[in-house]
Amino acid sequence: ITSHEGGGSDGNDMHSRILDEATEAGIVVSVAAGNDGPDNVGLSGMGSSSLSITVGATDDINTIAREDDTIAEYSSRGPRRDNGDGNPHNELKPDLSAPGTNIIQAEGCVTSGGCNNNIPNQDASENTYTGRGSGTSYATPSVSGVAALILEAAPDLDPLGVREILRMTAEPRGGASQPDVDPIWNKDFGWGMIDARAAVEQALIWQNSGNNQSLTHQLHLRITNISESQGVTSLTGMAWSSGEPITEIRYRVDSEGWMDATIIGDEEDNATIAVPILFEIQVDHAHLPTGEHVVEVQLSDGQAFSLPLYHVITGLGMSTNLDDSEGLVMVSIIAGLIAAGVATFAASRASVEEQDSDSKTQATLISDTNKEVMMADIMDEEIGN
Repeated sequence: ITSHEGGGSDGNDMHSRILDEATEAGIVVSVAAGNDGPDNVGLSGMGSSSLSITVGATDDINTIAREDDTIAEYSSRGPRRDNGDGNPHNELKPDLSAPGTNIIQAEGCVTSGGCNNNIPNQDASENTYTGRGSGTSYATPSVSGVAALILEAAPDLDPLGVREILRMTAEPRGGASQPDVDPIWNKDFGWGMIDARAAVEQALIWQNSGNNQSLTHQLHLRITNISESQGVTSLTGMAWSSGEPITEIRYRVDSEGWMDATIIGDEEDNATIAVPILFEIQVDHAHLPTGEHVVEVQLSDGQAFSLPLYHVITGLGMSTNLDDSEGLVMVSIIAGLIAAGVATFAASRASVEEQDSDSKTQATLISDTNKEVMMADIMDEEIGN
């Protein structure tokens, strides 16, 4: 992993090409967008790298809450300058934004008196590191740190896979700046503010799932809303492509069989790359066994698959499927009771039939005896006459 900063390019400058080659060689590269503010023309000579993770800076307004975070005034805005290749997607820079304002830094400045403590009573003077600094070069190392955590969780990911997970889990801000190209990307924040926990969790699930499909990083997913009602979890999202058209949106639960998501709206839009496809997935978590279950959503263009997006739901165990062991036990018990009932009925029927047979035999014997008595009486009468 490398981290850089540097100044207005279309991505064809020497430094950007070097960083692209480093990415292709398997190195995750994060690079500062620059500190030229909203008036920059293009991004820096390294921040314009097509394959790197370009980072803008946010200002947290000195609060813990993320809701009031905004783009730092000095952070360079996108997009980068057009390189004329006819592909508008690689001009979408920066990729992400991260905290970069009033960051405490490891600067031993107490004895020199050169400390830059912008926030009174919030310094770190007790450990002699009291300097604070601001800039996209302060935001970039934190993204490098999260990238390292992602690689620790999922060492099988390639650099573009790391970038895609960071993008797909970032918290969107500011609205889409070029909605005809991408439904999320914003010229200030990129695909959003970095979310370290969400990114690492996605990477960890992916690594443990044993996915070995052919992946493309030109298919993109977002879950836009999650709701629960009457034991059903509904996931609404959108899918879009920066390459080939999407041919399939599928999902599964706990690595079981794949199912098709429900497309919302006109399915003819599926063939249009610029238009995001809205979809919905409903999972009856009330019927799942008690505990956590992973819903996996994935796209395909007919040749390769997107990185999956995962969501964890909790099963309530309110009912049992016949495929479950408990269901099979219950079916066995019921079958046993039915078999016992049939056997009892058959035995009773046989007993009745046997009794009927004995009665008929006795009746026949009595009838035959009566016939013999009657014949004897008749013969006696004839002899007497």
